[in-house]
Amino acid sequence: MIAMREQYFELFDWLERERTVEPRAFFSRLQAAYGIAHVFYVDAVPSLRSTQFHRLHHTLAARDHEALRTVEAGALHASLRFVLTSVRPVEHETLRRLQPGAALLFQRAEALGLSPQGISYPLLSPACRAAALSISVPLPPAEAAAFLRFYGRDIHTLSALFHAAMIEAERPAAAAPDIAITPREREVLRWSAAGKSYWEIAMILGITERTVRFFMSNARQKLDVVSNTQAVAEAVWRGLIPHV
Repeated sequence: MIAMREQYFELFDWLERERTVEPRAFFSRLQAAYGIAHVFYVDAVPSLRSTQFHRLHHTLAARDHEALRTVEAGALHASLRFVLTSVRPVEHETLRRLQPGAALLFQRAEALGLSPQGISYPLLSPACRAAALSISVPLPPAEAAAFLRFYGRDIHTLSALFHAAMIEAERPAAAAPDIAITPREREVLRWSAAGKSYWEIAMILGITERTVRFFMSNARQKLDVVSNTQAVAEAVWRGLIPHV
């Protein structure tokens, strides 16, 4: 217990001291300090039908990651969205019980020899994004519950500090000179953020649907993103349009 408390403060101080925190470096320190099997960190824009990833880091082998990624898309998305939109930590046993599709994910994980015991910590994110850090522990259910009871609060705090470091690393780019988004491109982004289709935006602005697509394409290019959802999230994050 005392040794782990000392490791907590060492890792806490390291996070506070480092100017640039590399995910792999943090994960390996977290694993060494608490005997964690795997760490999974995601920062994304969740919606009802899909998840647009802003950042994704983990400690899984490429083979295991690919095997989990190919779980039925609806089940995978539903489980991820459940975690990302939760307001409190989600133990994996709770996720399995409350989100039926999660059973497929855990079955695949167990088939790969990955521990199903663990917890996911939702993390505060800017604009339209949501984030979470998940850990798995190589312990049977009763021991895993005791582990999380003793060390969950510390790991949650360290996860939040790590996530803050990831967000703060973005700020120089966000503070760069304004991107030359035109008034029309802002209008298209704003109405897209409100859930309007290309056709609806064209009707509202009195322009053709083709012109709407042109403005949105320009906005995506200027914001350096590949989808409209990402464009809206980036525009909100940069203060180019209001948060809906």
